[in-house]
Amino acid sequence: MKGTIKSLTCLFLCVGLLLISIAGCGTKITDPQASTKSAQGQDTATTEKEPAKTEPVSLPFLIRNSGNDSGMKLQKTYIDGFNKEFEGKYKIEVEWMPGVAEDIRAKLKMLNASNDLPALVSELAAEPAFGDLLINNNRIVDLKPYFDVSPEWQKVCFPESIAYNTKDGKMFTSPSYSASYVGIFYNKEHFEKAGITKFPETWDEFWAACDALKAKGYTPLSMHTTETGWCPMLLGTSSLAASDEGKAFMNQKYPTNYDAPVFIESMDKVKKLFTYSTADAVGGNYALAANNFTSEKTSMIPNGPWMIPSLSDKQFAAEGFEDKVGYALMPDGTMLSWLGLNYGDAVSADHPKDVQEGTIEFIKYKARPENIRLAAVEKGDFTNLVPLTEDDLKKLGSVMQEYAKTVASLKNTMIVYQTQWDPIVQNEVIPAELPNLVSGKIDTAQFCSKLAEGAKKYAAENNK
Repeated sequence: MKGTIKSLTCLFLCVGLLLISIAGCGTKITDPQASTKSAQGQDTATTEKEPAKTEPVSLPFLIRNSGNDSGMKLQKTYIDGFNKEFEGKYKIEVEWMPGVAEDIRAKLKMLNASNDLPALVSELAAEPAFGDLLINNNRIVDLKPYFDVSPEWQKVCFPESIAYNTKDGKMFTSPSYSASYVGIFYNKEHFEKAGITKFPETWDEFWAACDALKAKGYTPLSMHTTETGWCPMLLGTSSLAASDEGKAFMNQKYPTNYDAPVFIESMDKVKKLFTYSTADAVGGNYALAANNFTSEKTSMIPNGPWMIPSLSDKQFAAEGFEDKVGYALMPDGTMLSWLGLNYGDAVSADHPKDVQEGTIEFIKYKARPENIRLAAVEKGDFTNLVPLTEDDLKKLGSVMQEYAKTVASLKNTMIVYQTQWDPIVQNEVIPAELPNLVSGKIDTAQFCSKLAEGAKKYAAENNK
């Protein structure tokens, strides 16, 4: 894995690497004029008929409307491009669902119960247990026969992700062909006015920077307690990368030992983070935390590169705000990533074969080199298997360039907690108990015991 990460981070910044391009050609087929011979031996042309028009195969998708982030914009670009290329054959019909990530997963579960899943099943990376349920109940299509006959698809996917997504000779979700990394956005103007000359490299320096920002009247951190506690849990669990014991904890799938001392220590940091956040952090959601940063109410937010478009969006930020924003490693030189060790897109078994095959064509379409490079430029999803060109690098905005440099300086990588933890811990215990931890109703050890109880409940219910 170390070799893979090094290659991901080093090869991204190489300029002038070979551009992989795929060209396609099509052949237009016309029907020749038919003729018949009359009873008198005369050739007479039959009346030319209009060819029967067939409607394109409709592909029903359900995609979360996540506002102005680059992920949704990229999805729209892919869908528009696919519909144009496959006009007359396939047509993606999208239901854009508003709400947070938990909402669309709840709807997918409801649709699964009624055997009415959308053709494309996404949002599985954040809740692998739901992916396991779909796989075990034969609710999604085996992609391996299609993957095995597509060398173009195979050569862009990470070997580790191919292995992760292949079980018992079958592949029910698509392997990853790029990876994004999560660090911290920060307001450089706030830091400068607080006398902070560089982003802190240790936790001691990080707390000192928070104190300096607070002394100057700035609220250091955007935090929230809903939606699996995304921002605080990212920052808190990043500290586990500093020790072998912490890494071993985070490498567990569906852990039940949240009361381990190394994990309790990381949650001590989570509790402290809220002493440097806004009054609305308790009970607040991710959108509120993000808005607090883009409106300059706070100085830092842990998040990934998909947030970058909002920094220049006038609906969310003042003109010129993007120029104030920097990007940095978490304390101790850490970033978080899925590293391809997560479930990708799946194809529902609830639809006819032509719908399934059209949906697979869309998954393959997104995995084309030119579309992978587009994701790198627009969303910060990088890969050494499809290098960026000089033109691609020129398209990167100032914050994306800083993000790329940050990835290149990466020392430690930690798997994102959402990939590893069960849905009871993520969706029930954290939103219910994190406010109690922050308010002092329970201490850190009790909070971790609550997580362990939830994990054991999930394990018992699912025989894990």
